[in-house]
Amino acid sequence: MHEQAGSEPGRISKAVVAGPARLSQVIRTASENSAGPLPLLLSVNQEGGRLNALDWPGVAQLPGNLALGAAVDEDLAELAGTAIGEQLRSVGLTWNLAPVCDITGWPAAAAVGARSFGSDPERVGLLAAAFVRGVQAAGVAATAKHFPGLGGVGGDPHHVAPVVDRLDQGALLPFRAAIDAQVACVMVGSHTVLAVDNKPALASPRVLGLLRDELGFGGVVVSENLSIRAVHEPLGGLAGAAVAAVEAGVDIVMLDSEVSRGRSSSAAGRRRAQVVQALTAAVEQGVIDRRRIGEAVERVQELHRRYGLTPGSVRPDWRSANAAAWRATEQIADRSVAVVRGDRPLPLDVPSGKVLALVRVPDEGQRRADSARYTPDYLPALLAAHHGVVQVPVGAPVPTAGPVIVYGYDTRTTTAGPSRAAQEATRLVECGRTVVHVAFGDVDDLAGSPAPVLVAAFSPHRASVAAVARILLGDGRAHGVVPVAGASW
Repeated sequence: MHEQAGSEPGRISKAVVAGPARLSQVIRTASENSAGPLPLLLSVNQEGGRLNALDWPGVAQLPGNLALGAAVDEDLAELAGTAIGEQLRSVGLTWNLAPVCDITGWPAAAAVGARSFGSDPERVGLLAAAFVRGVQAAGVAATAKHFPGLGGVGGDPHHVAPVVDRLDQGALLPFRAAIDAQVACVMVGSHTVLAVDNKPALASPRVLGLLRDELGFGGVVVSENLSIRAVHEPLGGLAGAAVAAVEAGVDIVMLDSEVSRGRSSSAAGRRRAQVVQALTAAVEQGVIDRRRIGEAVERVQELHRRYGLTPGSVRPDWRSANAAAWRATEQIADRSVAVVRGDRPLPLDVPSGKVLALVRVPDEGQRRADSARYTPDYLPALLAAHHGVVQVPVGAPVPTAGPVIVYGYDTRTTTAGPSRAAQEATRLVECGRTVVHVAFGDVDDLAGSPAPVLVAAFSPHRASVAAVARILLGDGRAHGVVPVAGASW
């Protein structure tokens, strides 16, 4: 059984541990007081982009995978992995549940989106392998996920139990590349691929056989988070899902603390105890072969020995690691922002005495785990340093004859058709305004927009917003490309 560092009161909880220094102290104390025979090993989701557990103010947040795909640079992908790895190791977290190796498409699957490196399997594989090398060079175990690939999945596995007929072409290639790069772990998804088996991937001996036998992976296999109802319900509940996963070949079943799902710590503890009891009973009754358990134990122990922290383990200085991450963030942002349409009107021409109008379209997405949603809106202040700026609500009249910038992070509608941001751009274009439409999240937000200028930033974090501002103001230029085929503007 495995838990992520994240939200259990009294332990490693962002609600209690207010910042990197305190987190580092708590983990160091836990390592020193650990009575177990193995070094302490704690995992975390720090992907960059949308999903970052270390999301306190002042922590450098790397642009996500789609930004790295837009930059088309393996060295930058490795730099991102190294930067994140050194941040994590400096606070004592030495197992990262990243990178996402899923291939995205057009439109993007809700669970993937900007978390993917792109739609070209070979390019995704190269970037995933580079990211793995960077993370593990920093002394942190990497995890390729979500095997065998979420690319063709329509529903979000956080909310539904997706079933697809077959794998997308090339879906396994990024995982093979990560394995060739010696990735320490692979996470198996909860979706069902009927061409392989009629069971969810994490409970399918055929899917696990594909990973072990065809791809030759010999490291630790971890399940998708079984605490998610949509993950465990198809397998008879939490305990049943754990037994099915281990029986199929998973080495570690992952549970979160469940406090974030509204359960008390005591209730979460009882549920974890039920999982342990169910697994123990399954072994005693012969449902799970003891040799299967022995193999898993050997792999997990080796992971602890290779990446776990002992009291004397060398850890980078946080300030140095975070400063290096800031530098990496700025390099990636500078190389990744893409002008999708209309670079000729740039830089923006703001007539004398006029101001820039900014229309911030509120988020509408349904993603459960999305730290980037709470990133501050940096664009108004960055532009106001050079021009007068007026912020206008969606749908309101724009009281200036200058350019209008429509932007948002996650403005896609839940039904077919243009995003809410694209609808707002349409309204303003029909009113005769000069519109620049910027997507700071999924590039899908730009689809259907009639704005003469479309900009994709792939990240709402400060460095990416600053790169967009420089392009709009004429102090920089766009270098990125949209790494997703099939897009129509």
